[in-house]
Amino acid sequence: INRKHQHHRTSFVLYIFEPSVVPSRTTLCSSLHSFPSIFANMRVTALAFAFALIAPLTQAFVPPPSTSSTTALQSTNELFDSPGWGAIRDELDQVPIFAVANAEGQPLKYSVELAKNNDDGEDMFEVPLFYTHVEDALKELENAKENTPLPGMDINPYPLGGLFELWSKNEAVIVPNKMSIISAGAPPTANPMGQVVPLFACMEIAQEDKDGNAVLPLFFELEDANAAVAEAVSLDGGKKEDFEVVGLSLPQAVQLLSQSKENAFQFIPPSSSIKHIRDYLSG
Repeated sequence: INRKHQHHRTSFVLYIFEPSVVPSRTTLCSSLHSFPSIFANMRVTALAFAFALIAPLTQAFVPPPSTSSTTALQSTNELFDSPGWGAIRDELDQVPIFAVANAEGQPLKYSVELAKNNDDGEDMFEVPLFYTHVEDALKELENAKENTPLPGMDINPYPLGGLFELWSKNEAVIVPNKMSIISAGAPPTANPMGQVVPLFACMEIAQEDKDGNAVLPLFFELEDANAAVAEAVSLDGGKKEDFEVVGLSLPQAVQLLSQSKENAFQFIPPSSSIKHIRDYLSG
């Protein structure tokens, strides 16, 4: 859905997901409540991740592709019908993203304009918007309350995996944080709407997954990646300036996982998102 977007805030309708796509808020919150510290067991290591798609931050920003490149992950049908998609989806589901929703937890739809393949006019769609960072969703909630107030409106967390599939099929918009896309090399004037989600990693650090295997943590927030590097250096020594944080996009990470026989990554949600959910659960 990475095309030219125009967001009309005054157009709200309810969007109802199939239960198999989005579990309840309680289910996701309980899962995130047990999420370990994002810097737990972060160690310096010599990981042999020879991924050509991972680039220095100054080169990592990926402009929105044209409509014709919707299948850049492979064919979307090939990916989502493949035996490995379930495991990838489970990994992505550890990451909450947020939407403005009604009292029943149903995300609101927005009118969005998408440029056509031949740039001859635009198509109008009504899709839900999901934000990778909770602070952006909270800002959108305030805008929604001013423009189209509905009883019981709030932000809700939803697992990324099923929504990534909807995003790939142009049935949802995933909006990255503006500072994140700028950190990945986007110009300061870039509009987050319609951009791919950037991720940040340091190839010299690793974290153990639940099975004790070394995996590369992929952060949704540059500051979290830098903090993880500092933690690893404090444990194992070295100079922080010798550890480079690099970038790739969420679709690229999914593509790499689809080509790998092993789980090579762990997706780390923004620390602000984890804190928001833990605060919510603690009352």
